[in-house]
This record gives sequence, C-alpha cells and structure tokens, in this order.
Amino acid sequence: MDELGSALRHSDEPNFRVAPFLFMPKGNLSSAVSFSILWPTQNVQKGDRCTRDFLLGIGEDKQRSARLTAWFHTPENYPCISLIAKIAYEKHHQKLLSPSLIPPTIQSSETRSIIHQPGGRPLRVYTNIPHVEEYLTHLKFAISKFNACRLELYLNFFFVLSKEPKDADIVWTSVQVDEDMKKAVGITEQQYINQFPFEASLVMKHHLAETIQKAHGSPQWLQPTYNLETHLSQLIGDYCVRKKEGLDNLWILKPWNMARTIDTTTGPKICQKYIEQPALFQGRKFDLRYIVLVRSMHPLELFLSDCFWARIANNQYSLDRSSLFEYETHFTVMNYRGTINHKNANDFVREFEEEHQVKWLDIHTRVRKMIRSVFEAAAGTHPEMQSPTSRAMYGVDVMLDSSFQPKLLEVTYCPDCTRACKYDMDIVVGEGGVAKASDFFNNVSLFE
Repeated sequence: MDELGSALRHSDEPNFRVAPFLFMPKGNLSSAVSFSILWPTQNVQKGDRCTRDFLLGIGEDKQRSARLTAWFHTPENYPCISLIAKIAYEKHHQKLLSPSLIPPTIQSSETRSIIHQPGGRPLRVYTNIPHVEEYLTHLKFAISKFNACRLELYLNFFFVLSKEPKDADIVWTSVQVDEDMKKAVGITEQQYINQFPFEASLVMKHHLAETIQKAHGSPQWLQPTYNLETHLSQLIGDYCVRKKEGLDNLWILKPWNMARTIDTTTGPKICQKYIEQPALFQGRKFDLRYIVLVRSMHPLELFLSDCFWARIANNQYSLDRSSLFEYETHFTVMNYRGTINHKNANDFVREFEEEHQVKWLDIHTRVRKMIRSVFEAAAGTHPEMQSPTSRAMYGVDVMLDSSFQPKLLEVTYCPDCTRACKYDMDIVVGEGGVAKASDFFNNVSLFE
C-alpha cells in the first residue's frame, strides 16, 4: 500500500476496510493496473482515527493474538506473554517429554521382490529423471527413452513420455504419484514405484518435525522446531523463556517444502532453532548428504549408501550481524550460486580427523543411529506408509554441532545425485574401496 494506506492503524473494531482491485481497461493482464480500494464500514466524523483490521477473518482458532505480535511490541512482563510462556510453551514442552512411539498395530505386509520377467526380458523402467536414464545401464533394465513429440500436462507438470508409464514394470519419477495420477496414466497396483504412500511425513519439514516429536519427543538430533501455522504461540513462549534465561536465541525460517531460501516472504513456514555453534571444517560451515534406500516400512528395511559427501560453505563462519545476509557464509549448497568447494570424502574425513582429533567412525555410528530413528518414527506413527510395491531413495542432510552431535536438517525425496554420478568416491567406512560414479544408479537398483 502507499503512504495513505500504510498510515491506517490496526483495530479489532475497525471503521474502514481495504481490498485489492485489479483494473484491466483492455480486458487483458498486460493492461492491468492494481489499486487498493478503501471504504468506511462505520459512520466517521472529521478528526476520527481511521483504522482497519490487519488480520481480517483470522480468529483465535488461527492464532490471531500471536500473529498480531508481528506488528506490536509487547512488553515481556505483559500478562499475554506470560500466559503464552507458562501455558502454551510449557504444555508443548511437557508433550515432548512424553513421546509415543509404539509398534505398528497392523500386520506387516509382505514386500514383493522385483524379479526378471518371463523369457528373461529386462525390466521396463519409465523415468523422467535424466541421471537415471543416463546411468541405469545394468542389463537387467530397459529404459523407456524420452520422446519430445509427446507431452501430457497433468497437475501443472509436463511429462515427456515415449511408452506409457502403464507399460513399465518400474516407474521411477520425480513427480508425486497419487491416486489421481495413477488413474490418469493407468498405473496399476502391480507396478513398482519409487515412492511410498504418505511419505510427506518425512519429506515435508513440518510433517517431519511432527513425526519425530510424536515418536521421540525432543531428541538431541532435532533442533526445536515449530510450525508457524499451528504453533506460533508456543514459539513465542519458547523465545521469551530463552531470552529471560540468557540462552542463545537465533532462529531460522524454512518453507515447508522448498529449499535454498526459496520463498522466504510468503507461504507456510517452520521456525527452527539455528545451530549457532556448528562443527567447522577449516573454519567454514558444512553439512553432509547421505543417501538412504528404503525397501520396506513394515518390517523396516533400510540401506545406507557407502557414499556421502560434504557440502562446504565458501566463507569463514561468523555470527556477526553483517554476515547473516551472506549466502556463502551460512549456506553450504553452492550448486545454484557461488563456487562449489568440492572435497573428496576421503580427504574431507582425513583432514577433519586431524583438525578436531576425533574418529570419523564414531561420528558415522551416531549418524547411522539417528537415520534409523528417523525412519522408525515414520514407520511407527504412519503404518499406512507400507506398500509391497514401493521402493524409495531419500537424501538425508545432516549437520554436526561443536560437540559432533549429528543434527537432522531435512529428508529429501528424489535427491539430487549429480555429485554421486560425476565423481568416483573413496568409501571411508566399512570395507573401503572406491565407488564408481558410473555405477551409482546400478548399485541403487540392486537393492530390490
């Protein structure tokens, strides 16, 4: 809004309303001019203060009071803040102290094995993932090549198809395959798909936090996390308690289902306690990408890839206020901006051990245990995830704090495996050896 509109103050009983209006004099968007229309909702007299409701239509069922704190500075000793801290936050905190992970109540379903087809023909694989098409070369599989002449639009995605997905034995796609999608393209329950039902409980950040908190409470490896759509009051209480106790109080906002600071101003968010004291590599922040293969949720069958890679920030780590806006200081993924600081896993581990005088095997053991706990949480709280014809590969992003405690950042569906396909990697745990980049997807596919 302009200077006039911005001058309107908030009131729970406003005397004006404001609404956006788009005028298209030529009947098309290219001629559109936007306005804010202001009109009175009560009789007003000269000298009356003009007000509007900043949160029109949002009641306490949608955290109205908590949302209004974005505009108004409330004294810490104000009863409202005390109420938030003592009731909302403490109730939430007590709930986290009583995790409810229990074994699934349903019978474990059998996971079918993918076998060669009659006559020894290769398994037909439909994919829209370029790396799978390029690197899945095992004789067991036959890839359906793309045909740029045929495009189908579904749910705002373009699918480039050669043969119909319904003709494939395996559908390996980067697009969500829900029931509507199956009906639209003819996918049956007999076909194998590279995703599990209800996997949003893992790959969407607000659901991931909810899943873990329900199963494990507040484990060391998960930073305090709040869904701003449902737990804003609890976040405010936590923030005020930490401030009163003199604890560090830096937080980070993350979109539910996007990365790299995409959409930091609109859309639903989680707010998560920032890892202010991370373990550093030569003074720089880093995180670790692990690849996890899931064959079954009930019983839980996980495979942790021998390959992992470190993603390292370009600048020296700092908490100076001026540095908080520097992408190359606080972010580690440089594929999309900046210069990638690639470090072979073997060199990274060797130099990290020398710098910090620790054994990487001890860290790796803690990471494995954490990853297992994450998927146990999903299996225990969401038994409906099990599907005998589902297989999936997930990226698990991990950071270490200054005590080398693993911290879960996120779980990613259909992870970017460019580095795994581009660089041969020394295997630094287990029996050692070298993981050939050209064999990455062939090795993944054998965990059928």
